[in-house]
Amino acid sequence: MSSEPVESTTAAIRLSAKASGFARRGQPWFYGNEIEAGPLAPSRLVRVHDEGGRDLGLGFTSTSKLALRLAGPWPGDALPDREAFFHVRLQAAIERRASWLGPEDGARLVHGEADGIPGLVVDRYGKVLVLQSTSVVVEEALSAIVPFLAERLHADSVVARNDLAARKHEGLPEEVRLLHGRRIEEVTIVEHGVRHTVRPFSGHKTGFYLDQRPARALVRELAKGRRVLDLFCYQGGFSLNALAGGAVSAVAVDQSGAALQQAAAGAQANGLRGLFTHEANVFDFVREQREKNEQYDLIVLDPPAFAKSRRELEGAERGYRDLNRQALRLLAPHGFLVTCTCSHHMVLPRFEELVRQSAAGLPFRLALRQRLGAGPDHPVWITHPESEYLKVLLLQRMD
Repeated sequence: MSSEPVESTTAAIRLSAKASGFARRGQPWFYGNEIEAGPLAPSRLVRVHDEGGRDLGLGFTSTSKLALRLAGPWPGDALPDREAFFHVRLQAAIERRASWLGPEDGARLVHGEADGIPGLVVDRYGKVLVLQSTSVVVEEALSAIVPFLAERLHADSVVARNDLAARKHEGLPEEVRLLHGRRIEEVTIVEHGVRHTVRPFSGHKTGFYLDQRPARALVRELAKGRRVLDLFCYQGGFSLNALAGGAVSAVAVDQSGAALQQAAAGAQANGLRGLFTHEANVFDFVREQREKNEQYDLIVLDPPAFAKSRRELEGAERGYRDLNRQALRLLAPHGFLVTCTCSHHMVLPRFEELVRQSAAGLPFRLALRQRLGAGPDHPVWITHPESEYLKVLLLQRMD
């Protein structure tokens, strides 16, 4: 690996005075009208300077609307070569997560801007690595990224799960392909003692919702002796943890019959009894349960992102408000609701306000017991609020 720098005189971007202030306060994204000098094309790794020529670290340029993404500090004032940059950043990200690198662990190894590699996500499922790229700079550096990861982590397979609509903004195709090793359709990980089957080529996201690790642990802790309702269950991660924690039963609801089959297979593989699956629209299911006067001691409400853009926020708020209202009506006395949003456009204060609105007028009080987010392998960059996309609230019915 070469670590010799090249001169940065032709690969530097200067921000406007206003944008420079935002950069110094930690903002990582900038648009074309915030660039004062320096070519954005072709997309590449650059040095970034403020309006006075002072160094602001490295960045990735783009010819898309999002013209510059900061990539953190780098020693000296020259530009590192591509291999040196990515190898140093990847090694640091791996070292930060060393405690999650057992032979059957699942963990996020690279979390974009939070690890100084904008546009790159890497998830590890045992000896299978799954990456997602939303940056031309990252895409063109895969020849450096993939061999390093495969050798460093002894990976049997590296998969690109680039079936992301966001790639179109960078002019990149949506695709799923094998980058290294052999094609592995299924791999098993162990989390909190529960075995989960991950499908790297076809599962949601990169194959599994690794970010909900803390919430699954909470559900397991609360589940003993309770009747559990798992809404938008996907492959039943919450249901399996509830049953492993001693739940009397777990009712798993999803529109995907294939996901429910995977949940049932997971219960069997873990030797867990008491799982009941329902293939249904969750909005319809909760209303039907209300009409039947059904109640549950622990309800998990983990819907998909209702607001994928700011334009969708108004409709998303109606959906969150309605769903939480219906779920709260199904809570048994002293019961718990674990309610989630995974949209970064739905900020935590607004989400809590929607839940308060959902609780208004109910014939019982609710206590907010806990707030959770993604696990520590999904670090939140404190000056980049968009990285705090997952919000989880634990509520308890007070009688």
